[in-house]
Amino acid sequence: MNMQQQAMPPDGIGGGPPPAAALFGVVCPGTPVRTDFVPADASGLKFAMALVLPVHPALVGDLVFFFLPGAIESLPPQHGALLYWQATTVTSGSPMPLTETTGFELLGAISPDRPSAILRTSWGTNDVLAAHASSPNTNVSITMNLGVSIEPLSNIANLQIAEKGAEDRLNVAKKIAKNLFTFMQSFDDTSRPGWMTVPTNVFERWLTRFENKSRVDPNFFMKSEE
Repeated sequence: MNMQQQAMPPDGIGGGPPPAAALFGVVCPGTPVRTDFVPADASGLKFAMALVLPVHPALVGDLVFFFLPGAIESLPPQHGALLYWQATTVTSGSPMPLTETTGFELLGAISPDRPSAILRTSWGTNDVLAAHASSPNTNVSITMNLGVSIEPLSNIANLQIAEKGAEDRLNVAKKIAKNLFTFMQSFDDTSRPGWMTVPTNVFERWLTRFENKSRVDPNFFMKSEE
């Protein structure tokens, strides 16, 4: 079964059974630690949390997911936890509010051998979130729904989640390097193969351009082949 396509049960989003003993925590930069996951079904293996951030989610590049002290001992043997996310946007207006909901997407995993992880959200490259970020609307509220599924370690290993964070960061580095290279090429006026002639201040000019574009859209360089 493709775990990345597995939808988390919605029952625990904004309701559901009362909180059980806390097992997990999440923290986004600039926000308090949250541990108030609630059971999403009766199995005791799925949990959910509604997260409203003080900034637009597209501006949140990473979050930390971790087991709380003593939580690992409460898990079934040879199990870990998968973290999923889903965004719900509500645009107020007449005659009635417009609600958009994305599908659940896999963020990452933790396990007894890796009890915490810094996970890249990629929320800034999501079409729905990016559209709202590029055209801010005070009538739009966004809730990030987090879902946790406790799964056998064999299932988690099959998803190759442990390598995902490193691969994502390598991809970001490649995109930034490509952006710089393309910018430098725009100054090249030589026909000599294998050589490039650029102004001596090309890096300062590129950095100024990069910073200005990042203020408008922090993930702009991930959305093109530049």
